[in-house]
Amino acid sequence: MSVPVSPRAHRLGTDRRDVRLAIGVALVIGSVLLGSRVFAAADHRVQLLSARDSLAAGTTLTEADVVVVDVAVDSASSYLDPSAGIDGRVLTRDVGAGELIAASALGDSVRTDRRFVTVPVDPLHAPPALARGERVDVYVSPKDGTSVGGGSVTVLPTLVLAGALVADPGSADASGANSQIGVVLDVADSDAGQAVAAARGGDVDLVRVGGGGS
Repeated sequence: MSVPVSPRAHRLGTDRRDVRLAIGVALVIGSVLLGSRVFAAADHRVQLLSARDSLAAGTTLTEADVVVVDVAVDSASSYLDPSAGIDGRVLTRDVGAGELIAASALGDSVRTDRRFVTVPVDPLHAPPALARGERVDVYVSPKDGTSVGGGSVTVLPTLVLAGALVADPGSADASGANSQIGVVLDVADSDAGQAVAAARGGDVDLVRVGGGGS
């Protein structure tokens, strides 16, 4: 008489543990890959141009006015990259030191209605650390006091130009403190005559407009 053979038992508990382990490993690997992609996307940086110093609207830019920075931005196309031609472009609004140069902040070309006038200024009559791209009010005082009845009277300085753009702050001559500085102002064509008259009409004082450069 033959004895029936019982079928081999399956260890369902072990099989379930193996499946759960495989799923867990797959989830961990997927999380690592997803996290690395997100991190890489968040750290994606591009090279763009930013202002080296604060610059006022109307400044005609040169390569020396900008620096290349590595930044992560949402819309890099809205700003200028190092391949953009910057020389001769004109700012249409004020730009702060370190601010990215937005494409919308630039005009197409140099304006032909501007003139550059050099104004001689004593060092002590100009703001300290005056920088290109700042704005100044230009005052003129007569060189000699006006005599009235044998005496002299104080004549108040006259404002001849308000908010003139500094194209070049110049520098004092090392020969002495009394040497004058030739400050180049970028003025409208219609204001050029007043700027020239200021240079010849008396002692010039420049008063910084706003908080000053960086």
